[in-house]
Order: sequence, then C-alpha cells, then structure tokens
Amino acid sequence: MAFRVELSELAAGRLRKLDGNLQNRIIRKLAQTARDPSRFLERLSALESYKLRVGDYRLFIDADWKGNTLYVLTLGHRRVVYR
Repeated sequence: MAFRVELSELAAGRLRKLDGNLQNRIIRKLAQTARDPSRFLERLSALESYKLRVGDYRLFIDADWKGNTLYVLTLGHRRVVYR
C-alpha cells in the first residue's frame, strides 16, 4: 500500500523556488519513497524524524506509519539544512 505524501507550507515554498529539473527529481524520489518508505528513509539522530537524500538536497520527513502518511517538514541543500 502506497503512502500519501503531504508537504508543509515551508517545504512547498522551498520546492517551488528550485529549478524545474531539481523539482522533478525530488517529486520522483518522493513517489518512489511513498511506495516503500522503509527502503529510502534514514532515521535522524537529533530529531524524531527521517531524512531523504536527493543528490545534494535533504528532505526532513515525519512518518505516520499507522496512517500511511509522509509529512515533508522542510527541504534544502545539505550544507544549509542541518543548521
């Protein structure tokens, strides 16, 4: 069963500002992750969340395993997003 993906306002705004090719890569990776989240998500040690790598960009995601929903909290370039 595929998970539903929801973006926060912050994540949606940051996604809109990215180049079209990068937007498409991120959307395709989210679609893959929605089909099998445990394969792509890595647990973050500092937060109760997960990260998803897409090239040099990182997406921070909360997963509702019982509700089959992935909430994208934020995204950004790896040199900036961890600060």
